[in-house]
Amino acid sequence: MLEPLRLIIQDVNNAPNIRSALNIVVSRVCETLQSEVCSIYIVDDTAHQLVLMATQGLNPKAVGVLHLNFDEGIVGLIARREEPINLDDAPNHPNFHYLPEASEEKFHAFLGVPIIHQRKVLGVLVVQQKLPRKFSQEEETFLITLSAQLSGVIASAQQRESFLEHQVIRKVEGIAAAPGVALGQAVVFFPPTDIWAVPDKKAGNIDYEMLRLDKALQLARDEISAMKERMADALGKDELSLFDAYLNILKPNGLAKDVKQQIQKGHWAPGALRRAVAKHVRVFDSMEDEYFRERSTDLVDLARRVLSHLEKEQSSRPKFDTPKILVSEEITASMLAEFPARNILALVSMRGSPTSHAAILAKALGIPAVTGFENVPIARFNDQTLIVDGYQGTLYVSPNEQLISHYTQLIEEEKALSKSFEKDAHIPCKTTDGFSFPLMVNVGLLADFEQSLLVGADGVGLYRTEIPFLLREQFPSEDEQVKIYRSALKSFNDLPVTFRMLDIGGDKQLPYFPIVEENPFLGWRGIRVTLDHPEIFLIQARAIFKAAQHHPNIRITLPMISSVKEVDDSLLLLRQAYHEVANELENYKTPFPEIGIILEVPSAIYQLAEILQRIQFVSVGSNDLAQYLLAVDRNNTRVSNLYSNYHPALLRAIAKISEECEKQNKPKFVCGEMAGDPLAAIILLGLGFDS
Repeated sequence: MLEPLRLIIQDVNNAPNIRSALNIVVSRVCETLQSEVCSIYIVDDTAHQLVLMATQGLNPKAVGVLHLNFDEGIVGLIARREEPINLDDAPNHPNFHYLPEASEEKFHAFLGVPIIHQRKVLGVLVVQQKLPRKFSQEEETFLITLSAQLSGVIASAQQRESFLEHQVIRKVEGIAAAPGVALGQAVVFFPPTDIWAVPDKKAGNIDYEMLRLDKALQLARDEISAMKERMADALGKDELSLFDAYLNILKPNGLAKDVKQQIQKGHWAPGALRRAVAKHVRVFDSMEDEYFRERSTDLVDLARRVLSHLEKEQSSRPKFDTPKILVSEEITASMLAEFPARNILALVSMRGSPTSHAAILAKALGIPAVTGFENVPIARFNDQTLIVDGYQGTLYVSPNEQLISHYTQLIEEEKALSKSFEKDAHIPCKTTDGFSFPLMVNVGLLADFEQSLLVGADGVGLYRTEIPFLLREQFPSEDEQVKIYRSALKSFNDLPVTFRMLDIGGDKQLPYFPIVEENPFLGWRGIRVTLDHPEIFLIQARAIFKAAQHHPNIRITLPMISSVKEVDDSLLLLRQAYHEVANELENYKTPFPEIGIILEVPSAIYQLAEILQRIQFVSVGSNDLAQYLLAVDRNNTRVSNLYSNYHPALLRAIAKISEECEKQNKPKFVCGEMAGDPLAAIILLGLGFDS
């Protein structure tokens, strides 16, 4: 039954809307299983009921009308128990509930399976027959497999269907990534050549958009022709004909014709290209022949080539001349650094998590952020009015006057609350029994420094040195780094500053030093990169030591340490750089600084006794430690609910770290997001951490 299953899902994916998709399912299931009835009930969260949304075999007038409570009928029992029920005589089951509007009393054989997405019941899929019999194991397995695949389709469709052109207002639930509330106009940023992320925009000048398209198409054709010429000696006639097929697609009567029709309707060229390609891809994907289905990949690739030339003609980077809300499929730290922070009202990222580095930067800059919206078509967000609630993780698209008024009041109250806190900013951080518990800041951007001093920070607990690297198109020179680090030290005067050695990889990618891996969080990142490239490590270390010539109150910490050898190798390079600087600069009297590690890899916990003999302090990187300890990708919205600062395993690991540091009388700090959670901060204080 694998092939019928594949064809059903294929047709569902190509359906224009969710109702059509559900109707396809009930029709094709009846055909495949030779059953007389197939029905789909969808959960209405507001009413906490199951609603008949599609059927073949029951009364069609019951669709959208028939409602079942979760304690009603066999369908309600399936939803409650979250497991299949297979009966040969359903009317005799104690939970059978007669529904005259559905006309189902004549059906005896009954098989129902729940439709579940990320632990949430979305609905129930049911098949029925007149003759008493149990459905076979193969039939039951088929229905379970179908419902599992259907669950994702329904979940994404429910999000997508709410963004119909005529809809006025829409509330979307995501994940709170940075606190605050914002109201403003959205601007969509789409990465270069990502055809599916191109936003919808009205064409300012249709003739101009036509000219842009023609120029981009000609440049793409020139590229393909050049490719064909280069490959002429290496390929035979049949293989070379593929390039001719590509050229035909790009001719005026091919793809261009459909794109121009979309431009005539008022769409700008990139958006028109996306719409035309999507239409063709749906046709290709619906074909049964595998060869033709795979041609959709070729079409998308050609479209990306055209799009790249359109982008050269007119940059895809949005303008931030006035304050706006930045929306993207995934907002990265480097992307955020490209725009003026003062004009970013809020961030809306489809992917990511509250502990992503973009979210951390958003918090540092005081920018509200929400994330975790699966399958939401952001192309339609451009120029829309949005409300971003960074406390609840909620997004409102095209809000009404009542909502705007409510959130405008909240924004004003928030400003007033911030002012009321300013008077307490410089009160010393001490417990009622006199224990000093310094609160330090994590910084990376120059904007962080001023804000940190305003709130009375006791120093810099973590200076993210990778931020200046992310802002450039090549590695910063030693002199450039010296200037950057010196300005940071001057900002904080005599307060302690902890420099983290370059920490790239994972979700912090340098555009000029790409690291492509299947699992970047378990790959080449942090200290692993810079130990493999000692020239990068030594230049940065020398820059830090030079910057600290007149500001000796610094520490250096090593990221992503997983072994004693990594500590030894790092110390060797640090001492080399220190002695080089001491010999190079006259009267260099800055002492060799305290060296520590960011403890974020669980293996380091079990080597901590040996590591502490080599270093002077430990900073617990709670974000990554939790990620690795709980096996939860903190940027994956499917499992983000499993990530917790209060997980017993994480708290026990942190307690163990504190105990080992106590034994060797070494200071211990927490520099992850956990330290910014007021309740977690109290727990950390109780566990004996120093700041």
